[in-house]
Amino acid sequence: MNNKAIRYEAYTHEGEKVKGVLSTDSEEAAYDLLEKEKLIPYKLRLIGPRRSPAEILLSLLKPTTQDLIEFTRQLASLLSSGINLRRGLVAQRDQSPSLGLRYALGKVVEDIEGGTRLSDALRARGRTFPDFYVSAIRIGEASGDIPSMLRQLAEVLQRRKVISDKVKRSMVYPAITLSVATAAAVILVGYSLPTLTDMLRSVGGEMPMTTRILVSVSDALRVHWITVVFAVLATVLIIAASFRSRPASVLRDKALLRVPVVGRIVLANNMFILTSTIATLLRAGVSPVEALRLAQDSLPNAVFRGQISVVLDRVTAGTRLGLAFTERSGLPPLISQAVVTGEMQGGLEETMSGLAEYYEDVANNAATGIADLIQPLVIIIVAAIVGFVAAAVVSGIYSTLGAVGG
Repeated sequence: MNNKAIRYEAYTHEGEKVKGVLSTDSEEAAYDLLEKEKLIPYKLRLIGPRRSPAEILLSLLKPTTQDLIEFTRQLASLLSSGINLRRGLVAQRDQSPSLGLRYALGKVVEDIEGGTRLSDALRARGRTFPDFYVSAIRIGEASGDIPSMLRQLAEVLQRRKVISDKVKRSMVYPAITLSVATAAAVILVGYSLPTLTDMLRSVGGEMPMTTRILVSVSDALRVHWITVVFAVLATVLIIAASFRSRPASVLRDKALLRVPVVGRIVLANNMFILTSTIATLLRAGVSPVEALRLAQDSLPNAVFRGQISVVLDRVTAGTRLGLAFTERSGLPPLISQAVVTGEMQGGLEETMSGLAEYYEDVANNAATGIADLIQPLVIIIVAAIVGFVAAAVVSGIYSTLGAVGG
């Protein structure tokens, strides 16, 4: 008995958004049912029976981008060599180092053995396989060339990972340096300084302002260190939890876009993801509006997701895609102009591919430049922390010697 269903979001021809559940596990059947109801499908998600706690835990172990890239490339090679789909998936399931991916592929194999298409089986594991990935596979199924589509997906994912890794590497050195400097300052102020503080107080005399500040911080850390630790942890947890909400994530992403250099990287990275995803999906045969919707879901920045959502709403209401882009402020004018030009000339895929290469270069250059900018800034911050502590200690010692000599 079929106990699966599809949850959908769709639009009426008047532009009103509706949601519901269809008693089918076939994406084609869901599209047919929605079209009969005169609805325009927006998002489909396969839902299945309840899972055990162990299955839920395994499903939460999301594979890394590198895991997904290797799976995609290797599956493409296996299929190109003549191995059938089921055997290729089983081989990948057995050799994958990612528990989350192995679990997802095991479920995919079960669904395929039950007669489900690959794209529908992947869509049911939406946490592991992004929507744009699934839609590209669905086009590959329709064209009969899944290996070619897998290779295109692997290339796009690899290009994204290169940029992401560059940004992360540029932040490793500053993060480690600041962490070490902070830890050293805390150890000095909380454990080493108290001995000097007791000596200064026993001698008497007026201590300099910097020394008094340092002594006050040292006393607070000694007496209330448990409170300080819990306060820091609570603050971090509250901030992390609040950023999971949509309003907080929008505020965070707006702030990131306004930070010098960092904002340029965020902009370039999101525009690269947007244009490269659209180009890949258009090349696969996806309609421009559907490609835009799928690209929207893959954008990491909530501000740009909101701007694309407005564009999609206008297109659904009957506005041409190019006009919807030009009417929406916030996105780079280069994107809007490219969409208008590509739509007029019938070459939107080539236009998006060219923009993807442009923003890939911008993101790579910005990620390289941020390390050159941040490292001197970190050195200045560390020098300021160490300099303040040293000045406070030295001035306190000279003050004490002056009091003794007097």
